Amino acid sequence: MANTTQTSSVLIIGAGPSGLAAALTLAQNGIPIRIIDKATEFHKSSRGGGLHPRTMEFYRFLGVAQDAKRLGRPLPPVQMYKLPGGTEVVANWKLFEDMHLTPDRPEETTTVSQYVNEGIFRDHLSKYGVHVELGTEPASIEQDATGVTVFLKHAGVDEAETARFVYVIGADGARGFTRKAIGAKFEGETKEADGQTWADIEVEGISSDFWHVWTETGKFSILMRPKKEPGKFHVGIVGQDFDPADLATDPTRFCEFFYANTGRKDIVLKNFTSLTYWKPKMRMVNKLYDGRVFLCGDIAHVHSPTGGQGLNTGVGDSFNLAWKVALVYKGLASPELLATYQTERMPVIAHVLAVTSNLYTGLVHRQQDDSPARSTKEATSFFKWRNNALRQLEVNYRWSPVVFDARGMLGMDEQTLQAHAYEGYPGEPVRAGDRAPDAPGLADATGSETSLFDIFKPYKHTLLVFSPEQVGSRTEEVVAAARNSPLGSVIQTLVLDRHGVPAAVEGATAYHDKEGHAHKAYGVDGETFAVVVVRPDGYIGAFVNDVDGLQTYFTRIVRGPVV
Repeated sequence: MANTTQTSSVLIIGAGPSGLAAALTLAQNGIPIRIIDKATEFHKSSRGGGLHPRTMEFYRFLGVAQDAKRLGRPLPPVQMYKLPGGTEVVANWKLFEDMHLTPDRPEETTTVSQYVNEGIFRDHLSKYGVHVELGTEPASIEQDATGVTVFLKHAGVDEAETARFVYVIGADGARGFTRKAIGAKFEGETKEADGQTWADIEVEGISSDFWHVWTETGKFSILMRPKKEPGKFHVGIVGQDFDPADLATDPTRFCEFFYANTGRKDIVLKNFTSLTYWKPKMRMVNKLYDGRVFLCGDIAHVHSPTGGQGLNTGVGDSFNLAWKVALVYKGLASPELLATYQTERMPVIAHVLAVTSNLYTGLVHRQQDDSPARSTKEATSFFKWRNNALRQLEVNYRWSPVVFDARGMLGMDEQTLQAHAYEGYPGEPVRAGDRAPDAPGLADATGSETSLFDIFKPYKHTLLVFSPEQVGSRTEEVVAAARNSPLGSVIQTLVLDRHGVPAAVEGATAYHDKEGHAHKAYGVDGETFAVVVVRPDGYIGAFVNDVDGLQTYFTRIVRGPVV
């Protein structure tokens, strides 16, 4: 007879980036969790290595960004070599267009091998007494009105465990069990004629300053990306109408292919720490949840690796979901709030899938000659991701039933708004549902300075009250309404003035927006009173100008979304 464990915790299935991000967000919200993974040891492969600017912002809110920067490196430029021969450089370019960092957009893409990334999260989770339970996987999941019963198998243990959880988050990868348990369909395609083999290797005889590329027109590319550690690279052989599956069975075969097709006998490949195979899939689920069981990350959507969106989108899923689970768990919000995870994320996922699928042909060179045009930056789309939306800074939820903008939504209907879910509204003023911008140079009465991104936390709503000096009574009224609302215990309030440190208000922290970055980023005139609510996931929940507007937003969260 199986052991029975009664718990009041949330179960997270899968200890990849999506599961770990959900776990750390919940842990910081004070929610008891268990996180399990069927692997019996932590993997050592680089896998998804690119952390885009929006993901780095999420990491900053979670307190892990500095570790990611310390253990990662900026994205190196690409250097392509002519074949045959493999030594003559025919082109240099950057994989992504340069991003101009601004006060409201301060983060850039960082490359961190996935096993390093996961280790950072595990280290931070350990501070909350949370550790990944390896060799543990679900055999069945059943739910009822009060919770979820999960039948857990433990590696090397005959006797199984039956445990009860309040909610279950499935982040167990593209082949995971949780998707099947809730009856979700995985719709899309698999590129049966294609394949990719990747290895983590020590390499001698080539610079770590570039992402090195050799490509056989119309067939395959060999990609060699330097890692943070000197002399270590993540090397891929990716094919279109070409499947290198046999190269994943033996490092010797992998090396033989490399030498035969690059001609670079001067390069030494040694000490393989991982050798993996992947067949490109472009799929997404038809639903992200059923009852108390939710899906995030690869189990919900898999993409072409072009554009580096998989890991980043999965972390975005987790960050959207976890704060909602936390509020409902604490009894501060209606269970209907959880349905907005699907409402908000499904359009984003669909657009990500479309964009990365369109970029997929760029993994292999398509030009049919070796003309000089091959070496020019804009002559070909090969291995160039020219879409600024890939940074995910434009992802938004303007159509969501739990955001509220007193100014309206510019006459757009829900379908039109969803069409902009991924590429957003570049250059337009921010509105409810958009990413909340950063703003440095906020000075308090002591002269100490901070920024919004140093204040935003995944366990707090942040109320920004833009308060000119002459409207002090309105400010006090709004601050009191927030403090006395059902969400009062999870709200932090900032009062901002363009002209100086505003008068102290009970329940709020006053800041002088010295350089006007906050007013500019949020499109608020220095003489205008405005109230912005930033959700725990760093998106604007409300943009209003009085207590009534604020209460409208709170009602949508606390009592459930308006349908």
